[in-house]
Amino acid sequence: MDAMIAFFVARLLQLWKIYRRKLFLFLTAVFVIWFVDCLPDRLFDDPTSTVLLDKNGKLLNATIANDGQWRFRPREKVPYKLAVSMIQFEDRQFLSHSGVNFTSLGRAFFQNLSSGRVVSGASTISMQVIRLMEKNPPRTYSQKAYEVFLALRLEMSYSKKEILAMYASNAPFGGNIVGVDAAAWRYFNRSPEKLSWAESATLAVLPNAPGLIHPGRNREALTKKRNRLLKRLYTCGVINKTEYELALIEQIPDRPAALQQKASHLMQRFVSEGKKGQTITSTVDIDLQTKVANELLMHHAYLAKNHIENGAVIVASVKTGEVLAYVGNISSPDVDETYVDCAVAPRSSGSVLKPMLYAKSLEAGIITPKMLLPDVPSKFGNFSPLNYAETYDGYVPANDALARSLNIPFVYLLNNYGLGKFHRNLQQYGFHTINRPSRHYGLSLILGGAEISLENLTNGYTRMAQELSMGKSNGIYLEQNQPLADVSCRTNPAALFEMFEAMTQLKRPGSDRHWELFDSSQKIAWKTGTSFGFRDAWSIAITPEYVVSVWVGNADGEGRPGLTGFQAAAPLLFRVLDQISINGEWFEAPKQEQTSIPICRESGMRANEFCIDQQVISVPKTCVENRSCPYHIPIHVDPSESFRVSDKCMDIFEMNHPVWFVLPPLNAHYYRLHHPNYKDLPPWMEGCAQQSTQASFSIRYPRNDVRISLSRDLKGSTGEIIVEAYARSKSTVLYWHLDNHFLGTTSTFHQMNCSPRQGKHQLTAIDQEGATQTISFEVI
Repeated sequence: MDAMIAFFVARLLQLWKIYRRKLFLFLTAVFVIWFVDCLPDRLFDDPTSTVLLDKNGKLLNATIANDGQWRFRPREKVPYKLAVSMIQFEDRQFLSHSGVNFTSLGRAFFQNLSSGRVVSGASTISMQVIRLMEKNPPRTYSQKAYEVFLALRLEMSYSKKEILAMYASNAPFGGNIVGVDAAAWRYFNRSPEKLSWAESATLAVLPNAPGLIHPGRNREALTKKRNRLLKRLYTCGVINKTEYELALIEQIPDRPAALQQKASHLMQRFVSEGKKGQTITSTVDIDLQTKVANELLMHHAYLAKNHIENGAVIVASVKTGEVLAYVGNISSPDVDETYVDCAVAPRSSGSVLKPMLYAKSLEAGIITPKMLLPDVPSKFGNFSPLNYAETYDGYVPANDALARSLNIPFVYLLNNYGLGKFHRNLQQYGFHTINRPSRHYGLSLILGGAEISLENLTNGYTRMAQELSMGKSNGIYLEQNQPLADVSCRTNPAALFEMFEAMTQLKRPGSDRHWELFDSSQKIAWKTGTSFGFRDAWSIAITPEYVVSVWVGNADGEGRPGLTGFQAAAPLLFRVLDQISINGEWFEAPKQEQTSIPICRESGMRANEFCIDQQVISVPKTCVENRSCPYHIPIHVDPSESFRVSDKCMDIFEMNHPVWFVLPPLNAHYYRLHHPNYKDLPPWMEGCAQQSTQASFSIRYPRNDVRISLSRDLKGSTGEIIVEAYARSKSTVLYWHLDNHFLGTTSTFHQMNCSPRQGKHQLTAIDQEGATQTISFEVI
C-alpha cells in the first residue's frame, strides 16, 4: 500500500514538473480574462426617485424609489466642500493610490489578527464603491481579497472624479436615505452644492456609521465625529480659523424633514411622459409657484360656498416661453378630485377665442377696430346665438363687442371670415384638442363649441405676444433647456397690437370704472370666458412680460350658477397678477405695419364723401381696402326737412339734400334704444311715394287688451300660451319679444310658446324689415 502511494506521489511530481509552466500560464490567462471582465457594464442599477427641481435647482417635488429608498439619480461631480470632507474622513490617500492602500491594508490585517475579530477594514473609497455595488456582503478575508482586485480594476476604468461621485451617490446616510443628494435635501433642505462646511462634514461621516443619525439617534457621538473632521480640515489648512469656529457652533440636524411636494400635477405629468426615476429641472420658479398655489387655495374658500371645487393657474414668461408656475388643481384634502390635472383637461372654451378672431379679421381687412358689427336677434341655419345678457344693441363697434364679449357680433364675424380658415388658425396656434373637422363645430366654435385646455390657451396667447414683441414665437415649455423651435409670425403684428389694445378696455373686477386714470395702474390685456351651462370659467391676462391664465370649475363638469369668467375666474387672475413684478411696459406699436386713414366716427368704416363727422385713426395696413361707410346717404326732403320727397311731388330745386345716417330697419330698432340721438328717416310726404296699405304681418293671438287665465299642471307650475302671427310672405322672419325680453325667432309657421307670469305684459313682433306690432294682454 505504501509503495502504491509513493508511486502516485512520484507520478504527480513528475507531471507537475512537466506541466507546471503550462498550468501557471493557463491560470494566469483565466485570471486576466476574469480581471478584465470582472466589472459589470453598469455598477449600480438600483431604482431612483423621481425628482422635480425648479429653474434654479431648488427642490419642488420628489417621490420615493420603487425599492422604498430615497435615492436620487447618480451625480457626475461631487461639490468641493463635500468632496474634500469625504476624502479627509474616508480615504486621505484617495487621490494618490491605485484603488488599494496596501500599507493600511497590511496594518489592518495584523490588528484584526491580534484582536481575533474585525476592528479595522482599511477600505479605500474605491473598495467601498465595490462593497456598495455588491450590496455590503459579509466581511471575510476572501471577500476583502475580492474587493481588492475589483477596486484595482475600477481604478483602471474610471477617473477619481467618477469614483468619488459613485460613492457619494450610493453611500447610505441613515434610514432609507441613500446618496448625498437625498441626504442634503432630507437633512438640510438644500442641494449638496449649497451645503456649509459643517453640513458637508456631517454628511461625510455618516456613511461610516449611518445609524448615528437614524433619526435623531446618538447625536452627541455624531457631533464629536463631525467636529474631529472639522478640526482635521482646519489643521490641513482647508478652512481658516473663522470658518472652523463658525462650523463648530452649527447644530446637528434632527429627524429627516419631509421633502417638498409642490407642483404635484406637473410631477404626475412628467411621470406619465416616461420620466419616472429621473431628475427633471423644470422652468417653474418655486417662489412664484408657492404664491400662486396659495392664492388658488384662498380663492377656493370663496368658491366652495357655491360648491365650485376645482381650479388651475398657469403663469408663463413671454420673453422665454418658460412656464413659471403650473398649478394643476387645488391642493387640499377637502377638495374632490384634486388629483385631476385641470391644466390639461379639455373644457369648453367659452368666449376666450374671440380676440383671436378679432385679430384675424383685422388681418384679413374685413373690419376696422371701430367698425359696426350687427347685434340683433339672428338665426344661422339651425343655430340661434344669444348674447349673455339677452339684450341687443342693433350695431356695436368691433372693439367694443370684444371688450363686452358680445356673442352675436362675433358669430357674424366668424361667418364672414370663414369657419374653416379660423379652424386652421387655431390649430396653427397649438389648439390640438380642436381636432375634429370645422363643420363638426359650426359657428358655435367661437362661443365655446370646442374644447381647449388651459395649457392650450396659455400657449396660444403667449405665441401671439411673442410675435408682437419679438417677431417670432416658440410657445411655452415646461422643462429647462427644452424650448420649442422658433416659428415665424402667423398673424400681422398690427392686428395683434389692436387686439391687445381692445382687450385692455374690459372693466376689472372690483375696480373703479376709470381705473386707467390712475398712474399706478398697469396696462393689461385680458379676457374672460364662460361655457354653456356655467360649467367653466376662464380668464387670461397678457402683458409684454407675462401671460397668466386661470380656469375655475368642477372637474366632473357640474355647472353652478354664478360660475362665470368675470365672477369666478377674474378675481383670482388679478390676485395672481398682484404677486408678479410687472415693470409697467406695454407693447410697442408696429408702425411699419400701420397706416392712418379717415374713418366715419359713427360707423367706424372708411369715410365716404358723405361722412361729415370723421376721425383719423391708426389701423393695420390690411384695413386700407375695407369698404367705405354705406350708412351715410343723401336724402331728399322738403324745405322744413320734415318729410321725404321725390320729383313726383316737388321740384328738385325746392328740395333740401341732407346726409342721413340710415341703418337697416331691424338693426335700427335696437340701435335707437341705446342711442337716443339716432333719427329715423322722415316719413314720406303724402303723394310723394306709393306706400303699401297692408301690413306685412299681424299678431293673431293673443288679441290686444285680452285677459288670459292660465291653468296649473300637477306640479303647480303655470301653463304656457302659444303666441301666433300671420305673415303675408313665406320669407318673413319674425323676432318675438315679451316685455322687451327676446323670446326667439319664427319663420314660415309663426307660433311660439311662452310662459308669462301673472300680471300685465307687452308682446312685440318685428320682421326683418323693421316693421313692428305690439299688443298688450294680462294674465290673471
